[in-house]
Formats: sequence, structure tokens, C-alpha cells
Amino acid sequence: MTTGSPAGAESRSTRAFCVGQAKSGTASVCGLLSGAGRAAHEPQRAETLGAILAESRGEMTAEEVRAWLAERDRRLGLDYDIAWANQFLVHHLPAVFPEARFLVLVRDPYTWVGSVAGHLLSREIPPAVRDFLDWWFRPDEHPFRPGDEEMEARELYSVEAFLSAWNRHIDRCAEELPADRTLVLRTRELRTCHERLAGFLEVPAASLASGQGHLNRRTWTGRLEDLVDPAHLEAEVRRVCAGNLARHFAEVGGLEEARELYRRP
Repeated sequence: MTTGSPAGAESRSTRAFCVGQAKSGTASVCGLLSGAGRAAHEPQRAETLGAILAESRGEMTAEEVRAWLAERDRRLGLDYDIAWANQFLVHHLPAVFPEARFLVLVRDPYTWVGSVAGHLLSREIPPAVRDFLDWWFRPDEHPFRPGDEEMEARELYSVEAFLSAWNRHIDRCAEELPADRTLVLRTRELRTCHERLAGFLEVPAASLASGQGHLNRRTWTGRLEDLVDPAHLEAEVRRVCAGNLARHFAEVGGLEEARELYRRP
């Protein structure tokens, strides 16, 4: 999805990248920003995932990836580049775009695992995307453990694999992005963050399309409890994600408390 009219780099007063985890609200951010400039959700996704994998395999150098990012930016003319794949480019983006701002979306690990697993179960995954998923979730490093039996039966990944990916996203953004030009938002805050987001981007709050703030709703009708016992999930979250859970979701003590975040007005 792309909104707004093409603009040359010289005419852009705002340059921002949304670096959210998949299923954390990136589509909603694109909806919010659709009135504030030229925004795109997952622009050139296949090419971007291909470049990420190519660098990881030594088929592209860092300099080649950065040149590709700069050329793509000139061609697309975006004010707001919004994609979950941006998390794998945070070691490049500040260097290529030294004035850019970065919006990091963080969703609690409990509902995130359910949302990503449900997405994979309800969509047909092309082989090329499956290759990327295997690179992302690292099943060889995070094999199935006792309690993951249904995940394995459904040809998903271990709970540890999902949670380790969740952790890496937060750690990577904290380490690579400039703190003075980065705003961290929790997914549930997208309903109430308009003034804060507009101030960070230095755009009028009235330019945000508040009616477009909850897009890409879930299509999976199952329950996370059908895939993993809540006690196993809880133990894995505490084992793998304790630091970032305390940092961003100190008030969340389990799956039901995490779900309650999204029920509150």
C-alpha cells in the first residue's frame, strides 16, 4: 500500500522509517501517516527480503546494500517507509539516511507469538518466503522443546524460536538506531499516540488519519491455547524475554494480562 504523490528527495521535509516487528501494527502506522506525506507499507518487499538474504550469505557487500537502499529511496520518493523487514536493515539505515527518524513498534511477546503463528497458519507461504522465515527464526538454533508438540505438528517454529526473534528485534533497534531520533511505541498505544507521534515527526497532529489506525486485522480464528499450553508459553517468555519484558511490559504478568491491554479503552 502506497499513499500520497511521488516526490523528489529534495522536496521531502520528513524522512522516517517504521521499524516494527511483523504483526505489530505496521499497516496501522501506514494508515495513520497516509495524510501526512507519501507513505508505503512494505515497499518492494520481495526485493528487500532478497537483499537481506543476499548480504547474510555474502552475495552482497554492506556497501552494495547501502547503495541499493539509496537508489531505491530516490526511486520511491517516500516520506515514510514502513516495513517489518526494516528491522534487518537498522545497521544500514542511519548511515544511508543520517537525518532520518525511526519509529520502533513493540508488541508484547504473548499476543505476538499468537498473531504470527496464526498468520502463518492462515496464509499460503511461498517457498521464497519460507526460506526467509527459516533464516529469521533459526530453527536449527532453536529446536522444538517439550511443550512445542502442536507447533511442530503444524510445521511452525518452536516457542523459543519465535521469542528469540522478538528479543533480537528489540535489542537490534536499541543497539543500532540513534536514541535522539528514535521513538518506541507499544502496539496498543497506536490508538492514543497521535499527538506524541506527530510531535516526534514534526507534522500537524491533524494530518494523521486517525480513522485509519487499525488496519490488517487478524484472519486466523484459532486460539493460541490450541497451539501451546499457556504455562509453557509463560515459562518460555520468562526464560527468553525477561529483560525486554520488564523494560517494555512490566505490567504484563501472562497471556491474559497481555490480552487485557487491547481490551482497555
